[in-house]
Amino acid sequence: MSEKVEKGRLKKYGKEYGKYAACVVTGFALYGAAEVNRKLGDPARNAILERKRYGEGDRQYDLLVDGLGEREEEISVTIPERKMSADEMQEKFPEIMECLIGEILGENESLSEVRHDLELTGRLEPYGLSVQWESGKPELLSDMGLIGSEVPESGEEVVLDAGISNGTTVLRAEIKATVFPEEKTVGEKFEAFLEKLAGENLEKTTVSLPESFEGQPLHYRLASGGGNGGLIFLGIAAALCLFLKEKSDEKEKRKQWEEHMILDYPELLSGFLVLTGAGYPVRQAWKKQVMDGMKKKQQERHPVYREMQTTLNQMETGTPEIRAYAEFGRRIGIGSYMKFASLLGNSVSTGGKDLRRLLEEEMEAAFRQRKDLALRKGEEASTKLLIPMFLMLGVVMVMVVAPAFLSL
Repeated sequence: MSEKVEKGRLKKYGKEYGKYAACVVTGFALYGAAEVNRKLGDPARNAILERKRYGEGDRQYDLLVDGLGEREEEISVTIPERKMSADEMQEKFPEIMECLIGEILGENESLSEVRHDLELTGRLEPYGLSVQWESGKPELLSDMGLIGSEVPESGEEVVLDAGISNGTTVLRAEIKATVFPEEKTVGEKFEAFLEKLAGENLEKTTVSLPESFEGQPLHYRLASGGGNGGLIFLGIAAALCLFLKEKSDEKEKRKQWEEHMILDYPELLSGFLVLTGAGYPVRQAWKKQVMDGMKKKQQERHPVYREMQTTLNQMETGTPEIRAYAEFGRRIGIGSYMKFASLLGNSVSTGGKDLRRLLEEEMEAAFRQRKDLALRKGEEASTKLLIPMFLMLGVVMVMVVAPAFLSL
């Protein structure tokens, strides 16, 4: 009985897991077949690398080379495309010429009527050949395919000499093109007509404009208008100036605010050093600083206390302490305050270890920054004083020189 049960169980497992095993075996079989096919079809297996056909570009091979050292070396090599031989060029010359003429036409329909610049290509990509051009009449059609300004209205034939090369062999071909002046729009034709008309009868005081052109009646008015359109630009300019003025004021206000914050920074650090040294936790020291600032009504003169008050409000309404300090630094946006916020956040995380030493180092840096700011402000003030000094000098010079000129 137990033997039948065991056989039934094996049969059940065989049906259930057999399909999975078949998939795995099939995968291994496909992998083996692909590897065999790859190795048999590997072009580098017999130390031979194939070039691409001319016009198809270079081919890059990534090789694994065994024998250069203890392990296989991975080498990349670029094999240039195959070039046409001289015999192939001769054999395919009519086909090459047909392709070349199709390439150079550009916007023209045929070489019998060339009214737009030709696109004299320097390379014929489908065949991997280079082409050099020389015009028989460069004043009418340049070597670059540009139409000149002296082409007669009746058109003129120009012979282009094309040197087709595979790098070693050069085949020369002559291509004839009949060049005409570029097609002009009706407006361009009328402008040329008016210029010719204006050059006639120069002894007359007026020029009579034609009433029609090419069968179309014409009407005229001056394009200058009344000049009132400038008022629109004046309004736009005023709006732009107002916008720039507001931006400048905001920038100046931000600059003054940052200077106040930099000047307040050493005092903030000093207060924290005293309070934390007296045993205050970071949060209580923060609150004490804010309360003292409010009692002394320093929030108007010292904006740092307003920012600290905002952070204290956040903490008292449930914002985590570390997050509140981080937002304090980001809100101010000054590097020293961001570092200070980071020190406080780390102190909360680590239990205040090394906080006093770090605050002392930061306070030294803050006093140096405050000193640099004071020096810069002094230099700016002295520079501003130069302007009225020069104005006074100008007034004195006018007062001295003016009587001398008046007495002449």
